[in-house]
Amino acid sequence: MALLKLVGAMLLVLATTLVGFKMAGAYRDRTRQLRALIRAVTHLQAQVEYQTTPLPSALQHVAARCSPPCGVMFQRAGERLAAENEGVSEAFRSALSWLQAESALKAGDCELVQMLAETLATTDRAHLDTQFQFTIDHLRQAEEDAREQGMKNARLWQYLGVLSGVLLVILLY
Repeated sequence: MALLKLVGAMLLVLATTLVGFKMAGAYRDRTRQLRALIRAVTHLQAQVEYQTTPLPSALQHVAARCSPPCGVMFQRAGERLAAENEGVSEAFRSALSWLQAESALKAGDCELVQMLAETLATTDRAHLDTQFQFTIDHLRQAEEDAREQGMKNARLWQYLGVLSGVLLVILLY
């Protein structure tokens, strides 16, 4: 009976520790995904402004060079633009809703890319540079904020996971 209690206590501490580490991982993932999104937007800027690639093709090129889940978002947007009679804003909106559900990015991060998509549809190439720079600057600021939050909160979640498991074991036994 004592051995069964010991195994149960170890499993409880292990489970809460894993939950804590998963929550901490979300903070690290957001920073990594924001960095990938910045690289993707920079590459998209080069494709659209300097190489004058049509937008569906540019999105496919960006998707090929970007890591998931951001690369998948650009691929989905490019496919929707190429295959359907959707506008740029609608294609990005559906791809960004998928990205927000499947990644650690927050709604504000995706909203910055949505604002870029809306200007891609309505602005000529000469004026796109300011919008790309605006988006990149704000994504860099979001990355810096995410890094600060991650440093502060990731360790907290790790400790909280372990200590909550130990507390539950003490309370139950």
